[in-house]
Amino acid sequence: MPTPNLLSFQRDAIEALTKVFVQQWKKAGRQLPIVFKSPTGSGKTLMAAHFIRGLNHLPQWDENKAFIWITFSDDLAMQSRDKFKEYFSNNLENGLLTVADINQGLLKSNDILFLNWQKVVSEAAESRVLRRPKKDDPLYKERGKYFEDVIDGTKAKKREIVLVIDEAHKSKGTRLAQNIIDYIDPKIILHITATPEEADELEAYRQKSFVEVDREPVVAQGLIKEKIVLQSDEDLKGYGKKDLDEVLLDLGLSKREQLKAEFKAMGKEVNPLMLIQLPNDDKELTATGDKTKEEVVSTYLKRRGVSEHKIAKWFDKNKVNLDGIAANDCEVDFLLFKQAAGTGWDCPRAGVLVMFREIKSKKFYTQTIGRILRMPEPHLKDDYNDHPTLRLGYLYTNYKRKEVEIPDQSGNNQPITQKASRKNGIKNVDLPTTYASRVDYGDIPRSMIFQKSFTDSMNSYFGLTSKDLLGAAQKKLEKKGVDTSSSLPNRIVANAEFEDFDQLAYDFVKKGDDVSLEMSINDVEKTFNYLCYKLLKEQSDEQAKYSNIARSWSVLKSATRLWMESVFGPDSDYYYRVFVKDIQQDASSVFRPVITKALRDFKPMREKLIEEKRKKLEQAQTHSFTILDEYGYTDDYEETPQALCALEKFYVLPDYPGRDNELKFKDYIDTKKKEIEWWFKNGDYGKNHLAIPYRNTEDKKDALFYPDWVIRFTDGRIGVFDTKDGNTGTSQETKDKAVALAKWVKQLGKNYVGGIAIFENGIWYCNDGSKYEYIKGKSVNTDKKWKNFEDLLK
Repeated sequence: MPTPNLLSFQRDAIEALTKVFVQQWKKAGRQLPIVFKSPTGSGKTLMAAHFIRGLNHLPQWDENKAFIWITFSDDLAMQSRDKFKEYFSNNLENGLLTVADINQGLLKSNDILFLNWQKVVSEAAESRVLRRPKKDDPLYKERGKYFEDVIDGTKAKKREIVLVIDEAHKSKGTRLAQNIIDYIDPKIILHITATPEEADELEAYRQKSFVEVDREPVVAQGLIKEKIVLQSDEDLKGYGKKDLDEVLLDLGLSKREQLKAEFKAMGKEVNPLMLIQLPNDDKELTATGDKTKEEVVSTYLKRRGVSEHKIAKWFDKNKVNLDGIAANDCEVDFLLFKQAAGTGWDCPRAGVLVMFREIKSKKFYTQTIGRILRMPEPHLKDDYNDHPTLRLGYLYTNYKRKEVEIPDQSGNNQPITQKASRKNGIKNVDLPTTYASRVDYGDIPRSMIFQKSFTDSMNSYFGLTSKDLLGAAQKKLEKKGVDTSSSLPNRIVANAEFEDFDQLAYDFVKKGDDVSLEMSINDVEKTFNYLCYKLLKEQSDEQAKYSNIARSWSVLKSATRLWMESVFGPDSDYYYRVFVKDIQQDASSVFRPVITKALRDFKPMREKLIEEKRKKLEQAQTHSFTILDEYGYTDDYEETPQALCALEKFYVLPDYPGRDNELKFKDYIDTKKKEIEWWFKNGDYGKNHLAIPYRNTEDKKDALFYPDWVIRFTDGRIGVFDTKDGNTGTSQETKDKAVALAKWVKQLGKNYVGGIAIFENGIWYCNDGSKYEYIKGKSVNTDKKWKNFEDLLK
């Protein structure tokens, strides 16, 4: 299977991890932490794998190291190892080891040893079979190696160990676990988890080694669902005297059928799986003469006519119908389990979870909810733009609402507990909206266009044409002052170690003993890589600068290699030496100013490439915004009186910036029954809400703008407005949004209006122009583009 293409947020996370890793490595001390916090379903293992592999190719860092990847079960350890194999096939320089390789007695450079914590930290001697007992212990082996031997052997080679703790919130907080960490004594500890321990997170913050992936881009890329819809113990009481166990199952079964019908209507071969988690202490019911939950569920499903082959079971001593269960088109409809499927098992078609409360304990298994968070077809995410029901997970439980914890819970990821339906009879809208991804990363795009541009710039400076054979081209470079001899003697430093490539020139002078030697082939290539990186970093001309050097240096390297090969032939060691020797002349270098010019020459082409990519992406990700049948809200929203809202109920947060201003506008338009049919308060993120792309000129980034209000007027016009107060109305960001909104409205035609609305002098004003200016206390009185909102109602 080919390596999955990395998504933009994944690339960003890998770059951030690499940066903090190199920073931590330079510090004195040991067991230096890096915390990598990333939501369930975001591809944590994929990102970590690419990060580790990338350390083999850094231009500014090269150290003798090995890795221990440790997690809390054999299955997860092997699953992680197999993912490395899957991602990189035969293109991985790292050795992938398991407990079967312990007898090699050490970790070689770049090796990764995958281990289960319990094999080394268990209290029971028979479980921690990898640990070295005392010599008088009958379990001591005369031959063979132990875990301690591997650590000792690795250290004897002066090879540093990097400890990677997967699912770092589990199993590492014990005294025995810390003893193992102390014995390994790694240079760096990488904690990978969606829910880091507070102490680890705070220490990483203090050391500036905390890397976090936000939930929003993971949702936007179609990897995980937007929210969990919760039906809790309090909600179930509305079903009167009906057996609550059956109410839970009825609700779950009904929702599964609804999802199945929607997938079928879309032409999708996705069979939604309903998970049923039984109490871990289910047998307690047997002691009291009651039926166990397993018996209750099995009887219920049989009564509903569900065939045995449609039901899977995953218990420690009873596994049934599990083969192929994760496949989207698997015929199994229901999975009964206790804790076995809670962590580390992926089944993206799982969309409904019925969770029964523990009999004696209030313990809530948060990790189980992670099993219904994944989307079934991330590669086809745009197919789901107009299917909000399929972008949610559904939890039915007899736990109380306050006991329920959602994975990666944050302000934008609380469970949905309140609903508002669209009013009957209103005429809906159909507006273009987008969920565009980032297109500009501040880098040199990987393309043939850059290679050609670079070659043209270099050829132009040296006067090279297609008629110049290798020898003639080389002579033209010599005439410009390039030393084309292959000798590269260098004052190198013996008996010194270099950690910071950014201070390489300084270190050469200050450290060790000066020795004049010919550079080795390996050192020449490493120096060539480093100089490509350094050349980009040193650019001070704005038109030659590229902010994302991590993504750009290898592109510059490829273009430079291609051009050098056209001049000097295929011997890379030779032309590397010519290049390195010239660049190291600093201010006397011939190549340096030419490369700066080549970078400048490409800038206009880059902007054109980015704009073309932006337009294609907007076209591909543009879909329809309509008022949905129903919207869900979390517990912290409160209902507010309304008259003309498109929904039966109007929910709003109790406190947020701009709330008073927005409610003032709501109260105003609520009085305009003759002119306004309905209004809708737009959200500020997500595919269910209206989004307009705009260019943030301050940050020089593409972004999405969610205007506050959609209004249908009684004369058939549609209005889209964003309310600002006197302070926010003056910002450059508001100006950028106003320009984008005006352009968007104009494209829709004469039946559409919109703009920025501001309250001044007791009156609402609106600016619908493409040239936006606002000065508080002045513009609404002197600028004709500012109109009384009342004029829009006429």
